[in-house]
Amino acid sequence: MSVHVVFFRNLNLGHDGSPSGAQLVEAFGGADVATSFQTNGTVVARSDDPDRTLATARARLTGLGFDHDAFVRPLADVSDVLAQVPVLDPAENVYRAVVSFHDAQAPADLELPLRSTDDLVEVRRLEAAWSTSVCWKPRQTAGDVTGFLERLLGVPVTTRTVNTLERLVARFG
Repeated sequence: MSVHVVFFRNLNLGHDGSPSGAQLVEAFGGADVATSFQTNGTVVARSDDPDRTLATARARLTGLGFDHDAFVRPLADVSDVLAQVPVLDPAENVYRAVVSFHDAQAPADLELPLRSTDDLVEVRRLEAAWSTSVCWKPRQTAGDVTGFLERLLGVPVTTRTVNTLERLVARFG
């Protein structure tokens, strides 16, 4: 069985509208099949048919009253994406480097890097299944990478920090 990572959108364990960690793991068939990673809706699952595994888990979660978009990616692909994230220049004062997951082609006329109108988000790479961005936090609120990409692409997006993905790959890779 191969190892895949499921990235749920807006699923925060223990918060209203989200399942518990036990419910999430059980939706995938239990601890023999899946492990919840952190509280941000990231699941590592072993499966030979990850799309079917995700569809079954989402159906079970929907039956419990939880309906969240999700993206499944092979763990090896997550590792490959991380290898493509450029090293940041400290002079940029970037708050976070992130990877976003989605299923969308970039608009044909898009030129990268692309900044949000508030200058708090910069998309640096955009592929059909993922993108890399940075954001700044000059005051109380950091740039909204997920929202910016959803408006740009017109599809659901979920985002994880590079540090989170590095820890995930280190633990499960």
